[in-house]
Amino acid sequence: MHNKKVRSLPSLLTGAALGSVMLTSPEGGSALASPICDDPALCGQNSGLVPFHKDAVHASLFWSKHASCPKMLIAMRPSEYTPEQLFNPTTDDTFPGFDENFVNLVYGGFNAGPLDRSGWSRHAPSRSMENTQIIDVCGLQSVIDSGAFTKTELADLTDDDMNLTSPFFEDAGYSRGLGYNIFCAGNVAGVDGELIFLGGHDKGGNNGIRKVNIFEPETEGWVHRPIPCVKAEFEMDPTGTGFEHCSALDEDNTDPPTDSDMTYQRWYPTAVTMPDGRVLILSGTDQDTSVGPGNTGITKVRKDVPEVYNPRTDSTIALENAKKLQSMYPRSFVTQTGTGWNDWKVCSVGEVEPPLPGEPGGPGLGGFDPWNYNGNTYCLDVQAALNDPDRDVPAGNHWDFVDTASAAHYGGASAQIVRINADGTWSQQVYVFGGGGIATAEFIDFSDPEPSWQQIDDLATPVNQNNAVILPDGKILVVGGRAGGVDNLRYQLYDPTDGSRSDLISSQIPRHDHSTLLVMPNAGVWVMGTNRTDLLPSEEEDLAVPVLEYYQPPYLFQGPRPELLQAPGKIQYQQKFQLRVSETAGEIGSVVLLRTGPITHNWSWGNQYVSLPFMRLPNGRLLVDAPPLPGLAVAGDYMLFVVDENGVPSDGKQIRLAFRGQIAMH
Repeated sequence: MHNKKVRSLPSLLTGAALGSVMLTSPEGGSALASPICDDPALCGQNSGLVPFHKDAVHASLFWSKHASCPKMLIAMRPSEYTPEQLFNPTTDDTFPGFDENFVNLVYGGFNAGPLDRSGWSRHAPSRSMENTQIIDVCGLQSVIDSGAFTKTELADLTDDDMNLTSPFFEDAGYSRGLGYNIFCAGNVAGVDGELIFLGGHDKGGNNGIRKVNIFEPETEGWVHRPIPCVKAEFEMDPTGTGFEHCSALDEDNTDPPTDSDMTYQRWYPTAVTMPDGRVLILSGTDQDTSVGPGNTGITKVRKDVPEVYNPRTDSTIALENAKKLQSMYPRSFVTQTGTGWNDWKVCSVGEVEPPLPGEPGGPGLGGFDPWNYNGNTYCLDVQAALNDPDRDVPAGNHWDFVDTASAAHYGGASAQIVRINADGTWSQQVYVFGGGGIATAEFIDFSDPEPSWQQIDDLATPVNQNNAVILPDGKILVVGGRAGGVDNLRYQLYDPTDGSRSDLISSQIPRHDHSTLLVMPNAGVWVMGTNRTDLLPSEEEDLAVPVLEYYQPPYLFQGPRPELLQAPGKIQYQQKFQLRVSETAGEIGSVVLLRTGPITHNWSWGNQYVSLPFMRLPNGRLLVDAPPLPGLAVAGDYMLFVVDENGVPSDGKQIRLAFRGQIAMH
């Protein structure tokens, strides 16, 4: 292991002289809010609460051809049902309890719990909406920009407030072909812009599925998969009185085999879109639900065999030769390892350490996550594993050890920053923030000759389940998280140039379990998610509804914004392309790509910033170098921003980094 270099840097507590406030978490614990700051140019600004109709547990922008604005796909649990199918009829605006027929016929007697209860709403129309939704991003943003949302208390939101957002939500679940619960699936955006969900949820926690479900932006529907008989029969006979239903405890009835399946059932797997257009699948957990709810926990297994999904053939290959026990949702990143087209690997943070569950001195299997993790960091040579003649022989080959982080950062936010220089060099920095109830933040540059983890400023408080996004100016916004029942309500900003942390505004809305965070084309940030049932104290739970906060970073209050007047819709590797910007704008300091892809469970799949070298030309034109190699920027959809020398960004324009070549056939 390399020696650590610890950066000792002062924390910049913007507005600290104005004092701090103590807020109360839903569980009664106190949460330190960031210092009060009334200057948006220093700390940014949140909107009032914008009612959502679903928990945005899974959230992703998607783009259809020739669209000037993206839409957003969101999903929660159970993704293929409506709340009305789960619950008893609501009679007095309080939670009515679960429908016994649903629990028995669909969940096979497994308990429905708070995460299912989050789908209930005091707003009656929301209860009839599917748990998977498409959002009209620009339509909703226009209402936000009009100032229609000013309330800051959840309990103050009325049906009239909810109705303001209803026109921008559209059912996208079973009515569009989704037959599976994609809650807790791995999420990626493919090289052609499709959204790919790998694995998911079967009746209860830790129970995985083999399915690969694909959402197509052009049709705004799901690629055909056989509808499980449990789902089909419940749709026909929700009372269970019309005929004898197939048993939900038989997994062939909830996850019927199909040629597109993964080899292994997975819950909480990581997925990574790779430079060759295929998708790597890592880790995940599963249990045998056929033994019934009381016995399932002791059947728990962690999947140590990676798989590779091929979108062209709609099939997977298991890499039995590259086994490794990792955390659930291990933080994983594509890295370019050399100057050749195929010089890339996938690097992951965190490894299971002994004793294992069931071993002497090890924990029991019954817990939610009984494995222990360290910060060991490895890179997997996926291409070598695929081409290995002993691919089907169990082994732990093709992983190269890199260094050990101070922690596994399981459940912590992460982000990847790639800077491509005019001289043909580049850096590839991965940042991780907290996780596992710690405040530690650190980074590693995989382009260093001997990459090693280096600590930067700690987070304001220890946390798990926080989120991070890279803003167009290259700084990293970190939001939410909690530890020990205490919510961190500060918005925090990290500057990668020196590793320093600045505290911005605070919000009274907790953002932790199942929260989500996405940069939008206007360079603002949509802050979403967290289970509805966690937003208010338990005695007020029924008053809570899911809400968005639209956060405008400080750069949106720091003067005129450059205007990106002309940009291509598609670019190619190793080529140059031209942009035209407003000549009244300040000098352009950077041209950046932000990959648009899914986020779930505090893990942004492909949360990548790529800074491109460029040359200034006359008449407001810029000549920009596209990424030279696919390991530096995986093909797919990006938002392109120009940023002036003061860090003020333009609006972003969608651009497709075109996939080069053909995806290899199995």
